Amino acid sequence: MTTPPDKTQLILSNTLVGKLSENGRDLSELEPYLVVLSGSEQGKQFKLHNHQHVLGREPAVDILIPDPKVSRRHSMLSVNSQHILLEDLNSTNGTYVNGKRVAKHKLELLDRIRLGDTYLKIDYKRFNEAKSEQALYAAANLDSMTNILNRNAFMLRAQQELSFCKRNETRLTVMMCDADHFKRTNDNFGHLAGDQVLKELAKILNAEMRQEDFLARYGGEEFIMLLREISSDAAAALAERIRLTVMQHTFQYQNQQIPATISIGVCSCRVVTDTSLEAIIQAADDALYRAKKNGRNRVEINTQ
Repeated sequence: MTTPPDKTQLILSNTLVGKLSENGRDLSELEPYLVVLSGSEQGKQFKLHNHQHVLGREPAVDILIPDPKVSRRHSMLSVNSQHILLEDLNSTNGTYVNGKRVAKHKLELLDRIRLGDTYLKIDYKRFNEAKSEQALYAAANLDSMTNILNRNAFMLRAQQELSFCKRNETRLTVMMCDADHFKRTNDNFGHLAGDQVLKELAKILNAEMRQEDFLARYGGEEFIMLLREISSDAAAALAERIRLTVMQHTFQYQNQQIPATISIGVCSCRVVTDTSLEAIIQAADDALYRAKKNGRNRVEINTQ
């Protein structure tokens, strides 16, 4: 019988998969997953459906680990029929298994991997089991309406990013976006129409995000974006492009066109030791307030 291309064949041996068999798990139904044990993405899992998976912070890797201490191309997992090999890719901070720095390591069942401040493990799961666990992760971290990060998940990631910026004295940008006259939209077209506007706004904003940036629903009709290593001029240009895209977009619900625009407040600053995330967000929120006060459908900038 030929193994399907999206599954890793499991053969009994004196390895990780052999131990799974000894523990009474049916190997014919199991597939390998990389599971995040700590950090802002705790509970997230990645199916290891290829023979090789590169882990790191750059958008082009197979498995993105949004940890500031993780290198752009940090390590690689090689999956074959008898074992999974973890290999460091000359990362700055190293790849660790059970507290020891490794260059190459054949993973065992109880091994704990550390990349930066992120802990991970390999586990073998049935599809339905993995699907159920992923649903729990989504419920804890994603906004149910827009399917982007919720406020709590955003704040956890943003704190990690702030710590990285302090160590490296790099720039951090926060962008606050608010749907203009949203109460009027709900009153004139109904709350379901308002929900549709928020969903489409989330899609527009998400399309402008680089993979290393964060987008979340901050509350109500307000969205928040964190931009990594971008100049204040580039952030201002991005905000203006987003504003124009929203203004030119046709929002519709049940064949009704719904007029919608957004106001945007931006804070871009070079992070120093005493910089706080709350201060950056407040500065972006102050800029958003000015945008609202000065007529809406506009961008205001705070540069520190």
